[in-house]
Amino acid sequence: MKKRAILIAAAVIAVAAQPALAQRKHKGQPEQGAGEKKESKDAYESPFPTKATWQLSTINGKSPPADASLLIDENLRGTGSSGCNTWSATLYPVKGHRLAMGPVAMTKKTCPPEVNNFERAYLTVLRSGPVWDLKGSTLTVKSQYGELVYNRGL
Repeated sequence: MKKRAILIAAAVIAVAAQPALAQRKHKGQPEQGAGEKKESKDAYESPFPTKATWQLSTINGKSPPADASLLIDENLRGTGSSGCNTWSATLYPVKGHRLAMGPVAMTKKTCPPEVNNFERAYLTVLRSGPVWDLKGSTLTVKSQYGELVYNRGL
């Protein structure tokens, strides 16, 4: 099972790196060699929002019934609050400004039904391969299951 997860993660990284290599070839630049630094941000149309805390301001256009947050560190580990519980998962950016989320580890607190429903909807959007867009201090994450709008935290 672990070997399969590692292979999937490697495939996601390889797919994400393809646009950068194609762009270098198009510009007549050599492919990345052993002595060059990796340029991971070139694989995406805009910088992936790492090393910032994001506070959820709306879910599907409405104020959330509980606080929710998202932090993606430089190792692409996402953590945060989902209303009642805290969660952690790997979050990879993939081609087309999409997010791929690995298995989620989560606390098991007892919450009111309204918060449980919010938490389920919140994590479903993150797990569904959503598209992300960063404009100024606003991060928008959209999928077929809903839309999350975050503001950069302090």
